[in-house]
Amino acid sequence: MKQYNLKYIIALFVVLFSVSCSNLDEELYDRIGKENYYQNKNAVLASLLRTYEHGHWYSIWERWYVQELSADHFAWTQKGRHGYDGGNWVRLHNHTWTAEEGTIASCWNGGYSGIGYANNSIADIEKLNYAKFNLTEADKQTHIAELKTIRAWYQLMLLDFFGTIPIVENIYDLKPQSSPTENFNWIEKEIKDNIAKLPKAPVEKYDGRLTQGAAATILVRLYLNAQTYAGTPKWTECAQVCQDILDGKYGAYAIDPTWYGPFNGTNNKSPEAIWYWPHAKNQLDGYFYYAPFFHYSSDQANGFTKWGEWNGIHLQPSLDLDGNPYTFALGKPFAKFDDRDLRKKPFKYLGNGQYEGMFVYGPQYKRGTTDPILGTEEYNGKPLVFVDQVGRFSEKPGGRWQEGSHVVTGEENTGVRWMKYPVFPDNDPFEMEPDGAEMRLTEIVYSLAECKFRLGDKAAAATLLNSVRKRNFADADWASLAYTADQITEQELLDEWGREFLGERHRRTDLIRFNKFTEGTWWDKQPTPANKKFFPIPNKALNTNPLLKPTDANN
Repeated sequence: MKQYNLKYIIALFVVLFSVSCSNLDEELYDRIGKENYYQNKNAVLASLLRTYEHGHWYSIWERWYVQELSADHFAWTQKGRHGYDGGNWVRLHNHTWTAEEGTIASCWNGGYSGIGYANNSIADIEKLNYAKFNLTEADKQTHIAELKTIRAWYQLMLLDFFGTIPIVENIYDLKPQSSPTENFNWIEKEIKDNIAKLPKAPVEKYDGRLTQGAAATILVRLYLNAQTYAGTPKWTECAQVCQDILDGKYGAYAIDPTWYGPFNGTNNKSPEAIWYWPHAKNQLDGYFYYAPFFHYSSDQANGFTKWGEWNGIHLQPSLDLDGNPYTFALGKPFAKFDDRDLRKKPFKYLGNGQYEGMFVYGPQYKRGTTDPILGTEEYNGKPLVFVDQVGRFSEKPGGRWQEGSHVVTGEENTGVRWMKYPVFPDNDPFEMEPDGAEMRLTEIVYSLAECKFRLGDKAAAATLLNSVRKRNFADADWASLAYTADQITEQELLDEWGREFLGERHRRTDLIRFNKFTEGTWWDKQPTPANKKFFPIPNKALNTNPLLKPTDANN
């Protein structure tokens, strides 16, 4: 069966129809009707890949905001006159959101739009004669399986966000909500029914598309969080799927020998890549991984000038206003990394696509020099120094602002910045090349380790975690840093999930699974009501579909 690369085919996409609520009988003056659209193989593939393109946006942008900014690793602080944004990020951090939040509404709308695209393409493709396009019946069944699998992926995210949601299987449905357990069972069945129809990795020219390994990873995520979604843990079932993936049942994968291999300019070639969003210069790109995090003058440090910087998001602080470590167990992400961890080095581009360190902190210098980069706001004309603290230090020489350390008391140099995905200089051969990791084999190793821990086998959990962790340290340091069984506590396991998957859209889900999301305390956040485990169904959705009912999260 011939395969096609998402990165190149997606450029051919033409929007066929609006999603599920559209009137498909209306005359189309500004769009191509489906009767005229499906004229060749590329049109079929463009329809198939539309929901993938939408998934790239949905996963990397809105999902990142709600998964990370509501948790204990990242914050989007107000920095003087910048960053308040109507209080969006303050409410997300403090768990005081409402059913009117635009970001939460985008998670609902984006998820169901993706499902709508999938349903529309399924309905069209099922009626097509594939032989007309020099495609086989096997191609057709694989394409339908892809669409049903990515539809299940969207449904799982919606289940994770909202709990009680509709299951929509065609473009004409206006459905009431199904319970979390009904959603769980539906997603499980969709994956099991379609996984064998997908190809196994590696598959040539299949970048960005679903394989058996990706479908199995959806099942792992479902089972790992079964207690949250359906009220009953499924550690044994999760462990079995993890082991099957590691044994090669669903394709050939291996742990990358370096920590940065899954994130650098050739990361689509990483042996642990299961499902990545393809990025390339002048096509899909990794704009999100840079713009929200970096200072307006950061281009002087990295030599990349083609995107603007927002100076918004950074790691939550490890240190209080006096420079003392915070004592709460959660949060403090930068301090949770051992100083010998190779990832904790300051980011530095070494050339030829190679780099070290995934954080930007301390004094900032113009690229290739010792000339300091200067601030433009509170530290206008003064050296820019990123600090692992949050406070208005500029407003009282030698002291601190009386309002303390909060989401609204940042400055332009507040916070350690996240550079897991490297930014390469203008016109570098790897410029804009790092793909976005949606699923990688390390997630399977860590999921299996947690299952072993939950089932009482701490030694197996330690061995699994060490099989990945050793790449984060120099050989000379590793012997004293490898886990022993008695070191694997629930808190340490949660901390290790946080280190390995920092910024990869896992954290809210992980905290919920460990009963820390609403119950926990971290920087500028106190325990919140249990109904905050899920987000409220947006009021606009309730007003649009009379069959929907408010959930506990809406109260």
